[in-house]
Amino acid sequence: MLVLLAAIFLLHIACICLLLAATIHNAWWMADSMSTDIWARWTLTGGNWNYTEIPVHYPKEYLQAVQASSVLACIFCILGLFVFVAQLYTLPKGKRFLFTGAFQLLAC
Repeated sequence: MLVLLAAIFLLHIACICLLLAATIHNAWWMADSMSTDIWARWTLTGGNWNYTEIPVHYPKEYLQAVQASSVLACIFCILGLFVFVAQLYTLPKGKRFLFTGAFQLLAC
C-alpha cells in the first residue's frame, strides 16, 4: 500500500511538472526565425529574439480560453497534490481520496 501511495505522489509531481512546462514554455510552434506560444510571438531579427503581439487574425477569445485553461489546470493539479497529502494524514484507513480525484479531474 505504501508503494502505491508513493507512486500516486510521484504521479502528482510528474503531472505538475508537465503542466507547468507546457504552460510556461514559449516554443509551441517553432520556425527558423519565429516562435509562437499561447502568450506571445517571438521573431528573430538581427540575432535577437523580439517580443511581438499575437497576430490579429488569431481569435483572441480562443487564445484567452486556452491561457485560462492552462493556468487553471496547473492550479487544480497543485491543489490536488496538497489535498492528497492532507487526506493521507487525516482520512481513516480504507477511505477513498475523493477530493483529490475531483481536483485531478478538474485539472484534466
